[in-house]
Amino acid sequence: MTLPRPESADRGRISSDPDAVIAETVAAWDAFLLALADVDRDGPTRTSNRSVARVLTVLGSWPEGRPLEHLRADAIAGRHGAEALDDTEGRVLAMRAHATDDQILAALIRARDDIAAWGASTEFAAESLLEVGGPLGVVPLGTMVAASSYQLAVASRDLAPAGMHTPDIVVDAGVCSLLDSVGAVVAASGSATEKAPLDLSVDTPRLSVRICVVGADWRVDVGERSDTATDGGPSLTCTPDVLVDIASGRLAAPVAYARGAIQAHDLVGLLRVATILASAPGLPGTEGLRAAVGAYAATTRAADAMGRAVGGAWRRLRRE
Repeated sequence: MTLPRPESADRGRISSDPDAVIAETVAAWDAFLLALADVDRDGPTRTSNRSVARVLTVLGSWPEGRPLEHLRADAIAGRHGAEALDDTEGRVLAMRAHATDDQILAALIRARDDIAAWGASTEFAAESLLEVGGPLGVVPLGTMVAASSYQLAVASRDLAPAGMHTPDIVVDAGVCSLLDSVGAVVAASGSATEKAPLDLSVDTPRLSVRICVVGADWRVDVGERSDTATDGGPSLTCTPDVLVDIASGRLAAPVAYARGAIQAHDLVGLLRVATILASAPGLPGTEGLRAAVGAYAATTRAADAMGRAVGGAWRRLRRE
């Protein structure tokens, strides 16, 4: 099935339903904050060099970081440059190395409240489509703010050894914002054309998320799996946890395929997607998805090549 093409000036979910995107993002923050009650602040995380405090600190809103207030100012001023994310996080971690649990929690609540207040403001509709520079490249401000739910999903998974259960709404919102961000990155790169658009679907047990990018425009359709699942078009099927883990680099795509944790459909379409993603910038959240598509394509190409070689040998043997 051919996915609906984006119309001129389509900018993903933030142009089609901005209120729903912000409501979903705030709901993900609410669920994440509630789930923190079960976390042992002295417990382990999935990465040995990151403490619970370190994982949480970089998610919070700090004056020395890049809070929403600064993002909005940059978007309004048309400033598209941004320092590297590692530099921003490094500065926050250095200045907040001795922050208490209460101070870290306050910074997290501040980040959530800033998003909610902005979404309820009269400026939101116009500002959400303004472009701003950041870890994703130059994307709409609303897309970048919504991408915080992907960060929450990764953090929730990282904190599992310390007792955190990842709420469904957090990981689902994370998957939606991840794919919306992929659309934004590909659109900004100019890699998808009218003749070779990027069409990709990701089906999870609860959701189907479908993106289509043509030129500078991209469209994202989200629905319940039973409502939107189809048998056509390039697609990946997995749980949302697996997709978040692959995209964040916590799980290698070939390993996921070997375990049967991710399946793919439409080799030709996926090869096209892999080609387009390969030419887009290597930005956070897209590298793992590119690896997932590429791993399947490479594995299938290898199997196909082996099949051709075996077939050729069999034909030669029969001729002999």
